[in-house]
Amino acid sequence: MSLKSILAAAAIAAAAAGVAVPSQAADPLKIGVLFPLSGPMALIGNEAYQAAEVARDMINKRGGVLGRPVTYAVADAPAPTAANAEATRLIVREKVPVIAGSYASSLALAASEVAEREGALYWETIAVADKITQRKYKNTIRLTFNASMMGQTAADFAKDISGKLGKDPKDLRIAVISEDSEFGQSVGDAAANQTKTLGMQLVANERYSRTVNDLSSLVLSLKAAKPDAVIATSYLNDAALFWRQVRELDLHIPAMIGIGTGYALPDFLAATGASADGIFDVDAPASPNVSNLPEATQKLYAEFIEGFRAKEKRDPGPLGLIAFGGFWTLFTDVIPRAGSTDLAALRKAAYATDLPDGSLLTGAGVKLNQIGEKEAGQNTRALISVMQWQEGKLQVVWPQSAANAEMRKVPLPKWSDR
Repeated sequence: MSLKSILAAAAIAAAAAGVAVPSQAADPLKIGVLFPLSGPMALIGNEAYQAAEVARDMINKRGGVLGRPVTYAVADAPAPTAANAEATRLIVREKVPVIAGSYASSLALAASEVAEREGALYWETIAVADKITQRKYKNTIRLTFNASMMGQTAADFAKDISGKLGKDPKDLRIAVISEDSEFGQSVGDAAANQTKTLGMQLVANERYSRTVNDLSSLVLSLKAAKPDAVIATSYLNDAALFWRQVRELDLHIPAMIGIGTGYALPDFLAATGASADGIFDVDAPASPNVSNLPEATQKLYAEFIEGFRAKEKRDPGPLGLIAFGGFWTLFTDVIPRAGSTDLAALRKAAYATDLPDGSLLTGAGVKLNQIGEKEAGQNTRALISVMQWQEGKLQVVWPQSAANAEMRKVPLPKWSDR
């Protein structure tokens, strides 16, 4: 008897016994996922990937996408050369229709170039460099805000708190510092330009290598500049190093405005201790005011937090929320509307996405600049907040519509008074 006959007979017998016979399993829907899972950016890269895993598990519990279970072809890209090679492998060998990732702007620039050339959709959830959506690519979509939005928001916030600092905006002295990657330079330039546009005084605009192990010369130059506020774009290690040396060299900064996840991670708090209290961070909200979200988003938020805690035994940071939102939008909105994984269908569906504010866990929505428009593929409904470390917790304090706490310690006390 053939195998086919045996299986048919077994099915008939099972049916006669009243046993349900599952249909043939659908082929998995394989999605390329690219993050820095090793190397100096691994801490944050793994945070984002962990959120992506929760999104995959949640959608598969709902039956998958287009009736197919979602699986990941995972790529570790600690540097741009690896991102280029791994994106090529994912598309050419793994045959993925979409690559999602990637956290770092340098990685996004390299991987999205491959996707454009090889004919796949590139779905960026986190990286912010302006250049990512300035190359007139048709296949690159960015769900989060860009560098200019971050830098401009930091300067806007500095002006907004000028009264708390006892200054008129035109007299407010702003120092802008940033690490020298594509990310840092893009954000730093935007912050410096917005500072001048708003009529405030730009007293310093400095760059440094994020791999540096001594920032004392930078701290001393800031001490001479006497800023009322420092706007700093950093990764984790350089953020912690800078703040430690600010304290060691007794530099008083009335308002410290960090930009990026380097200032938002629990590891920053662990490295700086109680001295972090009062520091601001410009990023997606780590702890959004959930009560202000639509009911459906509140339920999704609770499900994600429960799933993340079950896998990682802790709460996600802001990048976890951002990454989840990117993958969830892809799984529940874009691919279902495309109806297939054909590139033209995916691209058409992506550009037609129209999710109102409050649809994502951060409170953001999704509406893209169209092909032919400036920064095609950029989400115009991305949400940026200002958070503040308060007694070991990162609280959203600005804008008021997203805040879950009042800001404190403006200005920061001098080191001798702490």
